[in-house]
Amino acid sequence: MARRTWADIARVATLGYTVAAVFVADPPSASAQTDTFRDRKSTADDKNAPAVFSADDVTYDNELALVVARGHVEVSQAGRTVFADTVTYNQKTDTVTASGHVSMLEPTGEVVFGNYVELTDSMRDAFIKDARMLLSDRSRLVGNTARRLNGDHTEIMKGVYSPCDLCKDDPTSPPLWQLKAAKITHDKENQLIEYNNVVMEIAGVPIFYSPYLSQPDPSVKRSSGLLAPLVGSNTNLGAFASIPYYWAIDGSKDATFQPLFTSNAGTVLGGEYRQRFTDGYIYGRGSFTTTTDASTINKSFRGNISSNGEFDLNENYRTGFDIQRVSDVNYLSYYRFGTPANFLTSRAYLEDFDERSFGSINAYSFQSLRSVVSDGTQPIILPVLDYTYVGRPDAWGGRLSVNNNVLDLIGQSTPSYRRYSTGATWERPFTTSDGSVFKFTGSTRGDAYSVSDVRPVSTDTPTSATNGRVFPQLSLNWRYPLVRYGKNTRVVIQPIVSLIAAPNGGNPSTIPNQDSQAFDFDDSDLFVPNRLTGYDQVDSGQRADYGLSAAMYDQAGNQLSFLVGQSYRLQKYDNLFPTGTGLSRQLSDYVGRVQISPNSYFDTYYRFRLDQQDLRVHRQEVGINTGPQRLRLGVNFAQITANPRDGVTNRQQVSANATIGLTPYWTVSLSGTRDLGNFANGTLSSSVTASYQDECMTVITSLSQSNIINSAVTPGTTITFQVVFKNLGQVLLPSFQTNSQ
Repeated sequence: MARRTWADIARVATLGYTVAAVFVADPPSASAQTDTFRDRKSTADDKNAPAVFSADDVTYDNELALVVARGHVEVSQAGRTVFADTVTYNQKTDTVTASGHVSMLEPTGEVVFGNYVELTDSMRDAFIKDARMLLSDRSRLVGNTARRLNGDHTEIMKGVYSPCDLCKDDPTSPPLWQLKAAKITHDKENQLIEYNNVVMEIAGVPIFYSPYLSQPDPSVKRSSGLLAPLVGSNTNLGAFASIPYYWAIDGSKDATFQPLFTSNAGTVLGGEYRQRFTDGYIYGRGSFTTTTDASTINKSFRGNISSNGEFDLNENYRTGFDIQRVSDVNYLSYYRFGTPANFLTSRAYLEDFDERSFGSINAYSFQSLRSVVSDGTQPIILPVLDYTYVGRPDAWGGRLSVNNNVLDLIGQSTPSYRRYSTGATWERPFTTSDGSVFKFTGSTRGDAYSVSDVRPVSTDTPTSATNGRVFPQLSLNWRYPLVRYGKNTRVVIQPIVSLIAAPNGGNPSTIPNQDSQAFDFDDSDLFVPNRLTGYDQVDSGQRADYGLSAAMYDQAGNQLSFLVGQSYRLQKYDNLFPTGTGLSRQLSDYVGRVQISPNSYFDTYYRFRLDQQDLRVHRQEVGINTGPQRLRLGVNFAQITANPRDGVTNRQQVSANATIGLTPYWTVSLSGTRDLGNFANGTLSSSVTASYQDECMTVITSLSQSNIINSAVTPGTTITFQVVFKNLGQVLLPSFQTNSQ
């Protein structure tokens, strides 16, 4: 039917109809159904918008010019819909009144309930008695009376706000927390809720008063303003406080300013910046301070920067950067800016993605965060180029891949060199009639080096040299899978043998080793032709890798599997893998793994390296996770024998954690790490955390202890308490630390 106004409804009513009078507006187009908030607001502001009206009974009073609708009344106009038992339209005053189980659905998703509602100006303005408002995130506003002005400004007198659900057993009891105010203003245009003379109550007990308070509308994703303050005390900084400010600059960028005020270490100015582009992003975080603290080693300026970004140049190319720098090795730990790694890496790159190839150009610089490692020993890579191409299967059933690498390494206290490497690999898998599975691999690589400041022997005078090598390698991998199918399981057992052949040597002292230093033999290195991940050294010689793997699977994907194996090298003497790596002798150590995952409640793994002569354990790792979600337990144990090549000492360490769901809302978590080689003071860290979380509030309290010692941090105990109120933000109560020494 045609669109109708309230005047049309009145004219129809004068004809004497006492049955339902229904006028349906034209259906919205597909584009209108995907409108934005501004589109819906524009529709709601249309005073000439048509009305959609239905009721069980409609009558008209000529003398009073009243249209009265009764029974399941539904009125829609300008995107707003009113449901009520009785609706009256006064032609003289252009006023609509509704009573009896009144509810109003707003264009922006809110629902307003009341016992009596009076609407004017095409239902844009309203007066509501006993108002109750359900916001778009299911938060609630309640008040004695409310009035709406201009369609987007609602004032609630003697109002209450809470995002908490009411108690199912006693809906009349107060929610977990609520705000009571003399007046609450909901400004949808500016997406703001304001409170005048407001009191916060928790479980009905007043705990906080303010003459004014504001919060973003629940529809707001980001809003500028002060964030929760952080206050506390610890041994290094003394008393400290931080009051962050968040700035929502626009829809694509924002920033956070976070000054840190301390009693013992001055003031630290910090913050972060984020911006999204159509084809990329930028993120930056940093801080700085000026101090004369002794730990600065005569530096008055201290600070750090952590920034990264990435940009898509087109569908094939992208570029980016990652900058990580700090003024001194103790700064991040001293001011507790996270747990730093041993090194910081800065990088700039350009990458190319094609259908069958990948190319990249990278530049790197490194900064040590270990006091025993000088920054002067860290090289600068400017640049390194990599290009890899993987071909399609050829007529013989094989596949060719090509790899190229160009490197310019600038050493400070180490040799500088330029390297060019190119190589090709051809792989051909095939299966024989008896079920044997083979894979043949043939590769060759050529490396050319130009090296400066070389010392073949530590006492030699630095020289320059040009060197190169050609390194071919052949390998043949054989597997014989034996499969047995059960009713609900499948068992696979397969012996595995790999034969690898390459020339001996190929690692002269005039070629420096920068990218192949760290190595420790484990199960992932079995049946791999090249066990060295870098280019500077080659895995030369002839050897055989052999082992046995088995696995049992069920229909749900649960499994039990293991692998054990060993490597045998034909050469008796080879300095490529020194003592401690597991490959220093002709016959390698035994390596393997066991993994058991019978169901979702239990998962364990065991990885090991055993001495090939007396089966002494050189390295082992055990991990166990068990229990349902409400009671989850985990234990991890690691034992590592000293490896002089990596600078690793003997280490035995165990860590355990438990998460216990006491109730649907309360959770307790415990964790601890202990050094088993130091029983006198072997506990490295421990913590216990209790948390409460429901639909409107989160409370987290934690007690943690750390015995890790370095030049910047004194061991101690930390207690924290954190409260998060939905839509209001979080409050961090004081963090107290005691000196354990």
